[in-house]
Amino acid sequence: MAVSVTRAGSGTASISRALPLALATFAGATGDMVIAGVLPDIATDLRVGEPLAGQLVTAYAIAFGLGSLLMAVATARLPRRPVLFAGLAVFVVANVLAAFAPSYGILIVLRVVGGLAAAASTPAAMASAAMIAPEDRRGRYLSLVTTGITAALVLGVPIGTWIGGQYGWRATMLFVAGLALIALVGTFAVPKVGAPPWEGLRAQLAPLTQSSVLRVVIALIISGTGGLMLLAYMFPIFRTAGGVDYQAMSVLFTIHGIAGTVAAWLGGRGSDRIGPHRTLLLAFAGYAVFLVATAAVTWAGGMPIAVLGAAAILLALAGWAVNPPLQSMMYTLAPGAAAQAMALATCAMFIGASLGGVLGGVLLATVGAAGIPLAGGLLVLAAIPILPRVGRGRD
Repeated sequence: MAVSVTRAGSGTASISRALPLALATFAGATGDMVIAGVLPDIATDLRVGEPLAGQLVTAYAIAFGLGSLLMAVATARLPRRPVLFAGLAVFVVANVLAAFAPSYGILIVLRVVGGLAAAASTPAAMASAAMIAPEDRRGRYLSLVTTGITAALVLGVPIGTWIGGQYGWRATMLFVAGLALIALVGTFAVPKVGAPPWEGLRAQLAPLTQSSVLRVVIALIISGTGGLMLLAYMFPIFRTAGGVDYQAMSVLFTIHGIAGTVAAWLGGRGSDRIGPHRTLLLAFAGYAVFLVATAAVTWAGGMPIAVLGAAAILLALAGWAVNPPLQSMMYTLAPGAAAQAMALATCAMFIGASLGGVLGGVLLATVGAAGIPLAGGLLVLAAIPILPRVGRGRD
């Protein structure tokens, strides 16, 4: 099936055309994670406990994870740029209204709306990047868009948290809305990408029932459970390993985010040069090894900050290299339903993250902090043989 896309020539196409798409994912990821930095302020202002305020993060994540696939199917007949524009527009409005929310109940509803809006715009941004990219540069285009997510850890969350500390959490919501507004304007610079011909809902969903696609989904749920719970419990893990305080932990998070940005680029390059399957194998294997090593460091305790910094970098280099080859693999496996397949991958990762949060809490309460990276490493290893072999790429 042919897909309409405006190109300046695949051999000379500039990757800068994907920058507005990266800004869209940056805004969505910042909106997701920045709440953690202003939770105490929200809890005090809206007169709820911090555990209840924390459910604002959960509500967004669930809406985003489940909504990614639903939105991809619902918008399958639409060109990608209008979907991206509409998703960002709703995201802007939801965050502006959140800045003036008078109660916790209204705020959590707006968080769900914001998560659903991001669920429409993020897969559309990923699919657009894959469709406007020259075939031999698809991984690099996807890595640029993925960099928007890791950049949220490095820039968006710290800046939003600082704004909240200076001007209150409502100003942070306006900051997120402003980021999305800039991305919204940037969509006009994205080449027009048409939707594949509509052949009915059954035909659109058929590629998603392929055994190879389902194998990727299963592998993502397992590896996501093992790998993503590290992010949720990184503070208690590193506190046990080296007694870090809040200030040191903020530095480690920043280091982790910077390394993750580099990893996204490396993952895209690897996907283009050796293929998505080989790149994923290397990333998964490296991540499993570094998780087990982190478990050993945590069990030993008394580690200097330099060792913890090295652990944060190595974990990020392997863990954040996964997304570009993953998205490239899903695009290859289901070219007639690329947006749906890529959204399904996102949904699987969020399911894994949710399961990882539960499992990590159990391990922290029973085995201790070191049990989290150990179990994570074993789960990531278990996911490797499930991955299907797709595309050798250029040697």
